[in-house]
Amino acid sequence: MPILSGCCFCFDLKVGSTIIGALNLVGALIYSVMFAILLVMVALFGAGTRKALEDPVFNEDDEYSDVREEQKQIIEVVLEHMEAVKLALYILLGVSLLCVITSSMLIHGVRRKRRGLLLPYIVQEVINIIIFIALTIGALVILGTHRVVVSSVIGVIVGLFVHLYFMLVVISQYQALGLIRMHEEISMK
Repeated sequence: MPILSGCCFCFDLKVGSTIIGALNLVGALIYSVMFAILLVMVALFGAGTRKALEDPVFNEDDEYSDVREEQKQIIEVVLEHMEAVKLALYILLGVSLLCVITSSMLIHGVRRKRRGLLLPYIVQEVINIIIFIALTIGALVILGTHRVVVSSVIGVIVGLFVHLYFMLVVISQYQALGLIRMHEEISMK
């Protein structure tokens, strides 16, 4: 018996799982490109950043001085923990590339009613949840409770709940495909 009977109160499990797969595929492609660009930017970032922070433009008093001060604090936090930031970006790039593969498998598995192709997505979601919890705890421990860090952690936590719901929908579709297969086997006898 499936855990959920539908997705978002308006779609059946097959349509909901296909939409989840498509959204995850598009998101994973975007995130893969974004993390690759961020890795290049971080590699180039450390070269002249300290000098830029001491530039008089950063220290001018005008209506944007509070924005510049916040930017300066963010840059200093990133500079202090550059290796941790690089490691986190490498992990996120790897996870997003793996998500491209598993989302494609999810879409194909739902369309072709191949139950086994849904399992990699479920495993991927469990891995994602574990990694994002670890990165959240690591960010709070290493980077501290700066306002920017806390706000991004809150965003990650909300995203975790969305991923949990998506995983429940796909698990329900997996169970439904098992029931369909069992019904077909019984009716063939």
